[in-house]
Amino acid sequence: MSAVVLCILLLQSATEQALIRTLLVLPEPVKEQMRNLAYQANVLIEDGDMDELADWENAQPFYLFVLNKNNQPITHRDMHPHFEFKLKFLRQLGGNMGERVNKPLIGIPLSKQSTLVIQLPSQLHPAHRFLNYLNVSKVVIALVILTLFSLILARKLQQPLNRLKEASHRLAQGEFSGSVVAELQSQTIEFNELAQDFDEMSRQIHALAEKQKRLIRDVSHELRTPLARQNLALHLLKHKVSDQDIALVERVEREVEEMDNLVAEILTYSQLENARYEVSLKPVCLESYTRSQVEQSQLDIGGNQKLSFWASDDTKQVIADERLVVRCVRNLLSNSIKYAGEEVAIDVFIHALTEGEHKYIAIAVQDNGKGIAENKLEDIFQPFTRIESSRDKKAGGYGLGLAIVKQSMDLMKGKVRVRNRKNGGLHIELLFPISKAR
Repeated sequence: MSAVVLCILLLQSATEQALIRTLLVLPEPVKEQMRNLAYQANVLIEDGDMDELADWENAQPFYLFVLNKNNQPITHRDMHPHFEFKLKFLRQLGGNMGERVNKPLIGIPLSKQSTLVIQLPSQLHPAHRFLNYLNVSKVVIALVILTLFSLILARKLQQPLNRLKEASHRLAQGEFSGSVVAELQSQTIEFNELAQDFDEMSRQIHALAEKQKRLIRDVSHELRTPLARQNLALHLLKHKVSDQDIALVERVEREVEEMDNLVAEILTYSQLENARYEVSLKPVCLESYTRSQVEQSQLDIGGNQKLSFWASDDTKQVIADERLVVRCVRNLLSNSIKYAGEEVAIDVFIHALTEGEHKYIAIAVQDNGKGIAENKLEDIFQPFTRIESSRDKKAGGYGLGLAIVKQSMDLMKGKVRVRNRKNGGLHIELLFPISKAR
């Protein structure tokens, strides 16, 4: 702030001096008018008629006198005492008139050692313009300096803030590597302290996330052994219980099977999330795999549900993992059958699309059900997410199907998008990249 004030004062002082040299002189039309008066006075002096010279002096728009070398009027006109006093401060025609609005005397040399002295009217004094220009220049200089320093300060603050923003974005994407302190490169102590706190927070979050993943993975592995023993025990028990109790054993079997499926889903998601899944990318015909899953899903639909499939002629092979493609399509179909409604029409189609410079083959699964609240659309890809309006215990599900779809598409360098249809229902697309458009 001290530098800003000092710069403003220095620039204003320099500007004021420049304006004084430039503006505090008589305009050229006024100078020319005074030169004409001096010429006329010279002609009258040469004629030697002092009465005519006196009449000429009285007739001019300026208060003026023709003086001899002793600063006395050469005519019979009386000089005002104040005019005589100001002869001590006589100014030249091209000289500086000063920054105060007054009536300065301007002297122009004539023949025979005489001088034409003209009193400048205050309304013609250039200081009238000077004051306006000076005030405007002060405002402009202050605004320019403040804007300049504000931009410099904003840039100095914006660069570390942008780096912190990038770091927070990477953290939100699950990237915990890298040091914000090293990337910040700031000489400001406060920013460095903030970056150190940010790095510490990142390490803590990374540690907690790793502990959570390890816990889920370890617990899931440990549960598989007792579940296998329970399945074996129930299988043996079915042959020993009476017909009256067989229904109870079968119910327990279904519960154990559901638990086993949940553990399998958790292990699959854990492998995908931790990049422990060995992706086998190769050319895949999406139409054949999708058609196969649709035909299998025909056995699972309700009596009033309809499932249809078609593919456009311009679909091509994509580079993908066969197992992940099958898993993604099966999960999408399963979700639509379970949650879209009992009288829903489910459409599955494959088509090509272009977005900017990129080309994709898209597998779309859509229905005409109730859809999902707009503020919940992005949440459905989070693990263990249940949308209350569409999921309940009767429908089943663990909230991992779409999370597995999202992780699978990320591993295959693809994308998954979801939106509500205008006429009701949900539309989910799996985008498999082909190549950049030419």
